[in-house]
Amino acid sequence: MKPADDSQNRFDQQARLWHNAALKELSPAMLARLRAARHAAQADARPPRGLHGYGRWIAATAFTAVLAVGIGVRLLPWGENPLPGEMPAAPVASNGDASTNEYSTTNVLDEDPDLYLWLASADAPPLAME
Repeated sequence: MKPADDSQNRFDQQARLWHNAALKELSPAMLARLRAARHAAQADARPPRGLHGYGRWIAATAFTAVLAVGIGVRLLPWGENPLPGEMPAAPVASNGDASTNEYSTTNVLDEDPDLYLWLASADAPPLAME
């Protein structure tokens, strides 16, 4: 046994002896008042029974549900969305020519011919693998 443990045990034993000696010197009326005070303090410290104890859980659950619905509503896309499988209508250029709009494939391919030269170079595959 360590010396610190031995001194702690001796201290505990001495404290118990002093406590027992003090209890023997108290009158029965004083012991009754102390017991009543202890029981009253324990009764006040208990959580309330019934739905009062569950009220906090219900409030927390309701708050979480409202928060989740609020976040879900904020994340939902609003406005006109195409149905699955439909393509959105391509915007038409200001001059009314649909072939010059930004979604036209001919404009995308003709826009930057250097892209095709870069794709054919030796630098493209290692960069694409990163």
